[in-house]
Amino acid sequence: MPDLDTCRFFYVHMDERDGSVTFGFETQEMPEHPKSAWKEQEYNTLCFWIEFTDVADLRVSGIRAEAERAVLITDGDVLRVSVESDTRSIAFSAGSLRVSHSEVYLQGAL
Repeated sequence: MPDLDTCRFFYVHMDERDGSVTFGFETQEMPEHPKSAWKEQEYNTLCFWIEFTDVADLRVSGIRAEAERAVLITDGDVLRVSVESDTRSIAFSAGSLRVSHSEVYLQGAL
């Protein structure tokens, strides 16, 4: 997984039905082991979504998106997740995480 601080953080979804939070990221850092289906196409951008489950202690402040922010995920008995910037923050604990979806595409002029 690429360094999340270098990825564009473009998506947050909080699902109260199953106690999950999903983050969406975009990067031009390509995976070391791409899916076989991706080998058939030209691409320079990877989008991926990380789903956190069994979320507790959710705290959100501010809603404005910013390029300058820090993403921190620490592992222990539970995962501690935080995204902090000058004007917003989201923090919570989670039981697990998984990359729920990923896709590649060609961004920019050919």
